[in-house]
Amino acid sequence: MPPPLIILHGWSDEAASFRRLAGHLAEVLVGMEVEEIVLGEYLSMDDTVRFSDLVAAMERAWGERGLPRAPQSVDLLAHSTGALVARDWMASGFPDGRTPIHHLVLLAPANFGSPLAHLGRSLLGRVSRGFFRKGEDQRVFHTGGQILRGLELGSPYTWDLARRDRFGAEESTAYGPGRTLATVLIGDRGYPGIRGIRNEPGSDGTVRWSGADLNPVYARLEYRCEGDPETEPERPCLAEMREPAGPTAFRLLPGVDHGTITLNRPRSRLTQAQQGVREAIVRALTVRAEDFAGYCEECAAATSALTGEDGYQNTVVRVRDQLGDPVEDYLLEFYDPARPDGGAAAVRLHREGVEHLHVNRESPSYRCFYLSTKVFRREARRLPGPLALSLTAEPDLEENPVGYRTLSDDAIDDFLLDESTLARLLQPHRTLLLEIVLERRQRRGVMVLR
Repeated sequence: MPPPLIILHGWSDEAASFRRLAGHLAEVLVGMEVEEIVLGEYLSMDDTVRFSDLVAAMERAWGERGLPRAPQSVDLLAHSTGALVARDWMASGFPDGRTPIHHLVLLAPANFGSPLAHLGRSLLGRVSRGFFRKGEDQRVFHTGGQILRGLELGSPYTWDLARRDRFGAEESTAYGPGRTLATVLIGDRGYPGIRGIRNEPGSDGTVRWSGADLNPVYARLEYRCEGDPETEPERPCLAEMREPAGPTAFRLLPGVDHGTITLNRPRSRLTQAQQGVREAIVRALTVRAEDFAGYCEECAAATSALTGEDGYQNTVVRVRDQLGDPVEDYLLEFYDPARPDGGAAAVRLHREGVEHLHVNRESPSYRCFYLSTKVFRREARRLPGPLALSLTAEPDLEENPVGYRTLSDDAIDDFLLDESTLARLLQPHRTLLLEIVLERRQRRGVMVLR
């Protein structure tokens, strides 16, 4: 018997918004590849609701509906925030990777948040949503504050979820042939009209292409002192770099944005671009395990045809000390190490190469750098030697009883980004999770034994 298809909506949305999408897919899939289409609905606008609540509620609703739990027995399509709900449910309930999901299709997923999320409780939430009620029981100023915190750029939630479901052991991954066949589909343009004032390059108006891709890379940079910590500098070492466990497909679709990708029109009014979206969804829902590797290459080629070689990388940086405690006050800078002042390259890198920087409001040790691969590669080619990444953190040990040795040049070395290292760490349309570990030290006198 063909599997059912579950459809999940995003933040501030509801199941009713996806009836047309379900109808478009039913015309093609029901009776052939899908037994029935089930619209899932969850509460996303109440300030008390957390992602963990949604996961528990999804598990309960799954059981009450009597949906199958055998491996690869259900297909699931999720839009935007719904992707995080689905992934968290899979990772939490099926740690061995044997989930009920066969095909997982993520439309414009906020896998690593959205640049609009931190506006939710102020501008975006109050103007777009908060001043109006859809029902008598809806509270006026509720915006789903807990959910929006998880959706903020550089959130610990999206970092931890990726560490759980994309960087676990290969034998327990949920993704790939024989497990869940996951596809990310996202539009190549932002919103038209006044809604476009918040558009970013490399986004669909709400989600960055690089923040939607489900193939992040994790890297850990450690600063170590091999000799006397009072006289020898701390030197950076790329201690670990990991690819995600199990392949997933990523495809950019022309002519649609974050909203129109949901096929929210009657069939007679679907644009040519939206008809292409429907074909892409059907392809993602029907690809077979033995064809998945070729399908991933097919999606990558279609994306490259639209974007070329360059784009933007969503770079999430977390700085901590050797004990795991957060370092919340720090500065990262790119520059030419051959120049005492950093050179003109430093100016161009920070003005043109860093498209956007966001410090997570509740966890400042997490920061999101939106980097132009074109600018960084251009500047790297211009230099006679490698680029350098410098790190300065407070409190500084020279002026405080405890802290970090990062202020003076003889206390810490820069991390050098030669051509090979830069190519590994900087690629378009993806997220890099960069964890930096510093040694927190204490001066003599913090404690003495008499």
